[in-house]
Amino acid sequence: MLDVHPPHEAAHTWKGFFIHIATIVIGLCIAVGLEQTVELFHHRHQVAETRGALRVERESNIRAFAESVSEFHRQTAALINNIIVLRYLQQHPGTQEALLPGILVWHAIPGRYSDSAWRTAQQSDVTALMPQDEVRNYAALYAHIEDVANAFAAVWPTIVHARLYSIIDPDPTHLSHAQVDEEITLAQTALASQLTEAGVLVQLGRIDPGFTSAPTKDELNSLMRITETERNPNLAEAIAITNGRLPPDSQLPMPERTPKTESP
Repeated sequence: MLDVHPPHEAAHTWKGFFIHIATIVIGLCIAVGLEQTVELFHHRHQVAETRGALRVERESNIRAFAESVSEFHRQTAALINNIIVLRYLQQHPGTQEALLPGILVWHAIPGRYSDSAWRTAQQSDVTALMPQDEVRNYAALYAHIEDVANAFAAVWPTIVHARLYSIIDPDPTHLSHAQVDEEITLAQTALASQLTEAGVLVQLGRIDPGFTSAPTKDELNSLMRITETERNPNLAEAIAITNGRLPPDSQLPMPERTPKTESP
C-alpha cells in the first residue's frame, strides 16, 4: 500500500503547485518501480527454484527409467521362461517338478517415478512465468513418464493373477490341464503388456536423450523373431509377394537367396 501525505504547507503559487505534483508523481513512479523490481526478482527466484527442483526430479526419474529398462529385460526373460515351462507341462502332463525345464518366476518391480516438482510448479502458477516452449517440453516429458508408469500398472495385475495358484499349492505340476492352459494365456498376456511397455520406454528415450538405454528396435525385432523371419533367404519369394502389397516406403529389404549347390 502506497501512502500519499498532504503537504505540510499549502502551495501559494502555480510553480510551487506543479513542483509539488511533480514530486508526488516522481515518488509514485519510484515506489511502483521498486515494487515491480522486487516482484521481478521474486519471480526470477521462483523460476530458478522451480527449475532446480525439476532438475533434481529429472535425475531421479532418469535413475528410475534405468531400473525400468533393466526390469523390462529381466521380466521379459522370466515370462518367456514361464511360457516354455508351462508348454512343456502342457505337452508332458504328470512330469515331476524337478524334471521340468525350469521353474516359474512370477514377480515384477515398478519404477519409482516422481512428478511432485512438476505438480507444484503447475499448482503455484510458476509455469506462467517460464518460457512456454520450456513448459511444453516439461509437459511432454511428464506425460511420457506417466505412460511408462501406467504401462507397468497394466502388467502387474496379470502377473498377480498368474501366481495365485501358489497360495494353495506352489507346485505347478499339480495344476489341471485347464489350469495350465490358463497360466499360459496369462503369461502371454503379461508378455504382450511388456512389449507395449517397451514402446513407451522407447518414446520416453526419444523425448529426452538423458533417458538412455531404452530397448532398441533391433532388440524388439529379435525378441519377436521378426528379424529372423524377414532375413530368411528361404522366404525371399514370400517376402517379395508381401512387398507387392505394401506401400513403397514400408517394403521389407529383400534377403539374399542362398545359392543352390549342384550335387556332384
